[in-house]
Amino acid sequence: MRFLSSGIFWGFIVILFGVGILLKSIFHVNIPFFKIFIGIIVILFGVSIIFNAINSRRNNTVFGEYNFNSGTIEKEYNIVFSKAAMDISNFDFSNYNGEFIKINSVFSSSEIYLSRNFEYEIRADSVFGVVRLPNGESVSFGNIARLENAENSELKRINLHVSSVFSETKILYK
Repeated sequence: MRFLSSGIFWGFIVILFGVGILLKSIFHVNIPFFKIFIGIIVILFGVSIIFNAINSRRNNTVFGEYNFNSGTIEKEYNIVFSKAAMDISNFDFSNYNGEFIKINSVFSSSEIYLSRNFEYEIRADSVFGVVRLPNGESVSFGNIARLENAENSELKRINLHVSSVFSETKILYK
C-alpha cells in the first residue's frame, strides 16, 4: 500500500477531482467521486496484494528494485519491469548440482556480478534486448554461449542461462 502514500497517487486524485468539477460546471455531468475513489482504493489494494505475493518469493522481482546478494542459489530468477543486481560471489553453492541457473529479465535492467573463484558456462538469449558478457561480447537478437574464467580447470563450474527480453543485462566481474 506504499502507492497510496505516494505523490503520484494523490496528484492523480486531485486531477480527477478538478476534471470532475469542470465536467459538472460546464457540461452538467454529475460524477460520483466518492464511489470512484473507494473503487480505486479497493482495486489498488488488490493489485498491491498480488504484487506483494509475487515479490515475497525471494527469487523474483516485479515492479521494483532488488539486490539478490546472498543465501542459497535458486534454480531460477525472474526480473520483470524492474531493476536488479545479482552478486554471485555471496551465494552458497554447497548444494549446487551443476544445473543451469536461469536468470530471466523482461522489460528490465539487470547486472550480474561474477566472482573469479568460479568457472562459468554462460548461455545468453536476447530478443529486442541486449546481454553483455564480461569479455565485451554482446548479443542483441539471438543467442550466444561462452566459457568464462576457464583458464584454471580446477575451479567449480557454474552454469548460467541468461535471457533478456526488451531488457539490458550486464554480466561483469566483481
